[in-house]
Amino acid sequence: MVNKLDAIEDRAGHHIYYWINFDGREYRVGKMSHSARGQASDHIIIDTARRLKLTKKEFLDLVECTIDKNMHEDIWKERSN
Repeated sequence: MVNKLDAIEDRAGHHIYYWINFDGREYRVGKMSHSARGQASDHIIIDTARRLKLTKKEFLDLVECTIDKNMHEDIWKERSN
């Protein structure tokens, strides 16, 4: 997510937070524990997808590079109205 969406990763606190800038505003789009290892659980995937205004399938497509940053921005704009 950091590279694909130019997200900002904040590791300063008890959790790792991910932020994106969109239309001049910052949005928190992810949160993980520092101790997280391996594959993300389903509830983390669904929560992150929701925060990115994506379905679970669309989020997995983003991870697999089927959806790029520009496509995500178009989806975000469409679903923000």
